[in-house]
Amino acid sequence: MRRFEELDAAFPDYHAEMIDGEVHLSTVVTSAHGNMVLTIASQLLAKWCVMTKVDTVYDGWHGKTLLRPDISVADSSCRGTQMKQFPADEVILVGEVVSESNPENDTDKKVKKYAQAGIPYYLIVNPIEGKCLLYSLPEGEHYRASLETDFGKPVPLGEPFDLALDTSALYTY
Repeated sequence: MRRFEELDAAFPDYHAEMIDGEVHLSTVVTSAHGNMVLTIASQLLAKWCVMTKVDTVYDGWHGKTLLRPDISVADSSCRGTQMKQFPADEVILVGEVVSESNPENDTDKKVKKYAQAGIPYYLIVNPIEGKCLLYSLPEGEHYRASLETDFGKPVPLGEPFDLALDTSALYTY
């Protein structure tokens, strides 16, 4: 983890994450990517603590994984937090907008990690395919439920959200 932190500090213009000890660097996020993050986050801001690119940690990852989801949602009581690293057990939903450079990180590797950490919802916004995939009911390294919707159709979130995300402003790359 110390080496990862040194690498991360040395390249501040890159987005760095570590999955099972393997470092993944992404270049500057595109405006299309950022626009989709804002489209989803803005629908949750009124009632929830919504964070972007916050370090998410879980003891069960044994210091070999540190993820920075595009969107992390926690209870509103977490607003104003100054924590450098945010514990996964405080996160209710994570969202990732799939990148063109390494989509398998968001669609495969992170699914297992977020489920393992017990994060109740994992939303994948996939502008390559024009679809959203919502995972729920984590158990071990898997989610027991998933729902796929096309861009333009609502994504229903269950308890505690009880809302449907509007995806009409999302678009493909």
